Amino acid sequence: MHFFSAFILASTTATLVIASPITGKRSAAVIPLPPRSDVHTGTTDRVFNPEAADRERSRMRHKYKGVKFSPIAARDPTIAKRSAYSGTEPAPYDVHERRGSSGKATLKDDFDGIDELYYGSLSIGTPAQKTTVDFDTGSSDLWLPLSSCPKCYGPTFKPASSSTFKDSSNSFNIRYQDGSSATGKVATDKVTVAGLTVHTQGFGAVTKETGNFLAGPSAGLLGLGFKANAASGAKPFFINLVEAKSLASNVFSFFMARNGGTGSELCIGCTNSAKYTGSIRYYHIDPSATGGKQYYWNIPSDGFSYNGGPSTGSFSAVIDSGTTLIYVPTAAAKALYAKIPGAKAAPSSIGDGFYTYPCNAKLGPIELGFSGHQYAVNPSDFNLGAVSSGSSTCVAGIIGDDTGDGMAIIGDEFMKNWYSVFDYDKKAVGFAKAK
Repeated sequence: MHFFSAFILASTTATLVIASPITGKRSAAVIPLPPRSDVHTGTTDRVFNPEAADRERSRMRHKYKGVKFSPIAARDPTIAKRSAYSGTEPAPYDVHERRGSSGKATLKDDFDGIDELYYGSLSIGTPAQKTTVDFDTGSSDLWLPLSSCPKCYGPTFKPASSSTFKDSSNSFNIRYQDGSSATGKVATDKVTVAGLTVHTQGFGAVTKETGNFLAGPSAGLLGLGFKANAASGAKPFFINLVEAKSLASNVFSFFMARNGGTGSELCIGCTNSAKYTGSIRYYHIDPSATGGKQYYWNIPSDGFSYNGGPSTGSFSAVIDSGTTLIYVPTAAAKALYAKIPGAKAAPSSIGDGFYTYPCNAKLGPIELGFSGHQYAVNPSDFNLGAVSSGSSTCVAGIIGDDTGDGMAIIGDEFMKNWYSVFDYDKKAVGFAKAK
């Protein structure tokens, strides 16, 4: 989908880079991720598109609707106190230190704007057919378009050409608030990502797409969340790898380059110390924020602070690689923007929950807190562009939205600044400063 005006979609392919073999058949793999780049540049020569922003929000709301979250007051009061751990436990497999002579491929990237979506390659079937997916920590399903879908964005999958494909009578349906939809059946087949294979992976076999599903640039989506959130009922791909003891470490990690730069990657079964500085600090995920079941990679947050001041508006924060921007409860947004000079609620033409501020403002640090530690958002990521051509007023990238009764959705706008590690064994998310 086009998020801001006068931008083009990236149309790239990613070459896989596989780590060196690991003793005992446990593996790790690096998937280069070219960004889809049609959002914004953080400069006043780009104009905010409210219609496209509404479509982006619709997609976010679809992922988080329908789950009955417990009120903040009912959450486990010990979570915040014990959320951070020291990292003295054995470190995850570091592909940079141990990858040997595996090398790295050069990415192709058509860029005009900034980074809305990070995607990579996937193979399915026997013999393998290649396609592309958006790797999404905010959802749990794998879904792919079939060749019988007349208008689906490709590469599509031809099940008749796969000897391991098995259909079912179970329906699969995704529908967004803007009217976009993807429908089909739940099926199984052999799925491989960067040399890591699940031989019988459940997925949504899509036969019809409407609306924004047709925009590309990835054909499908691979969810990296927990099974409780899988609409298909299928166990997620990453968890299947974990339970098969296929991975060097039961983690995955993201590095997201900014402004179309090369080097974005998803590291499955590993971290990559070449992509960050310092050490990784971890925070335990919080199932009490979602009624005791683990749906998302959500961790307790102190809220946002401005210019070194105290954090306000605490919430449980979902770290979501499949969302572009940052959405926080409306009260938390109001508290943050009250501290930013010149900031004010945007007019209805921009959208409910948006705020504006002077484009020439020299912003102080805008930081998200976890257990007393602060993580800054780069001003160039925070700035969504001018409200109109030549305007001196810009739209801010932290939006007030009460989806989920107190949950915040922390997307790529944050993750581009912080190398993000998702640890399944410890049920924790870790951050280190991205290079």
